[in-house]
Amino acid sequence: MNQNERASRYLKDANLETSGRGKLKIFFGYAAGVGKTYSMLAEAQDLKQEGQDVIIGYLEDHGRADTRNLARGLESIPVKKRIL
Repeated sequence: MNQNERASRYLKDANLETSGRGKLKIFFGYAAGVGKTYSMLAEAQDLKQEGQDVIIGYLEDHGRADTRNLARGLESIPVKKRIL
């Protein structure tokens, strides 16, 4: 199975609402700074307001205060520290 077939399979599986599992939504953007993180966080806040569970797996705010502010109130998974 090539990369495109795997991606198609994952996207198809993510849309199966009858599976009782979570959904996968991918935000595409070609370049840095086009608003992917901001869009994801804005949607996460909307979903939280609707009563859905939302957890941030990893957030890189690139030092942007507006991105940090949009993440406020959302649960996140602690980053595991690497021991060298």
